[in-house]
Amino acid sequence: MKNLKSYLITAACVVSIAFSAGAFIQVNAAQPAAPAVAGQPVDLTYAADKALPAVVHIKYVQNAKTKTVEVESNPFGDFFDPFGFFGNPGNGRRQQQVQTPKKEASGSGVIISADGYIVTNNHVVEGADELTVTLNDNREFSATIIGTDKNTDLALIKISGKNLPALPIGDSDNLRVGEWVLAVGNPFNLTSTVTAGIVSAKSRSIGIMSSGAQNMGIESFIQTDAAVNPGNSGGALVSTTGELIGINTAIASTTGSYSGYSFAVPAAIAQKVVQDLKQYGEVQRALLGVSIADVTPEIQKKYNLSSVKGVFVAQVSDGGAAKESGIKEGDVM
Repeated sequence: MKNLKSYLITAACVVSIAFSAGAFIQVNAAQPAAPAVAGQPVDLTYAADKALPAVVHIKYVQNAKTKTVEVESNPFGDFFDPFGFFGNPGNGRRQQQVQTPKKEASGSGVIISADGYIVTNNHVVEGADELTVTLNDNREFSATIIGTDKNTDLALIKISGKNLPALPIGDSDNLRVGEWVLAVGNPFNLTSTVTAGIVSAKSRSIGIMSSGAQNMGIESFIQTDAAVNPGNSGGALVSTTGELIGINTAIASTTGSYSGYSFAVPAAIAQKVVQDLKQYGEVQRALLGVSIADVTPEIQKKYNLSSVKGVFVAQVSDGGAAKESGIKEGDVM
């Protein structure tokens, strides 16, 4: 990506590397804060009071394991073969037991239902043998993984509890650039940390969610300038009305720490993902079968397009719905 700093997933676990259908019924639970008056500072205390009890600290543990790997071997041991009669001894393979170390890390999550469903990032919980969730009031629970989705870097986990402080879900589609937002999480294990900023862009793609050969990563990030650091992953991006509008996921940085911009998965995407994870254990998606790109001045000139608008179809896959419907490479939508 030209002229962009490297994008690093703010893994709550730097060394290592969780919305149910019912949960989203609670979207109207919050009482809107009074609108800001032009020329006066924005009061973010209402939003912070609503968010803090619902944002949790997640401790990740991956136990030490013994696994079998294949390594190069010398079938003759220390035997000296100066004339090479026995070929290249390095061509042999043998199995060897390898001990992987125990890994511990931490991140954030958001309670989205009173019965204990929590949304977080996939990279916060992936590969965990143990997950411990600590609430804002210091209560601790063991958590189980309900499902994960690498394509959006989201995961759904659950703790056994009742009447837990859930954060109501807002409408991320109606966010406007320039709106104030809060990022709530546990950066550097500093629990219950609140930072503030504005929405600096919407529908941002930064190229970090590619998933294998099919490149199925889904990116439409809310970009903000609220400070987010390692440990904030999976935490809440909150509107001034105290509603969850995004899950903090990544930062733009050359150092691994916050350098000015952070990125959150919109609640509109998280809602679909989490509902599917709860119902099916995986996300149900249709495959369109196209690779697309923004229309740039270069593409406009090359294909003699009338304007720099729309989405350019760079590739159409065989057997996909796009090809069956007549979409061709070079089309603009």
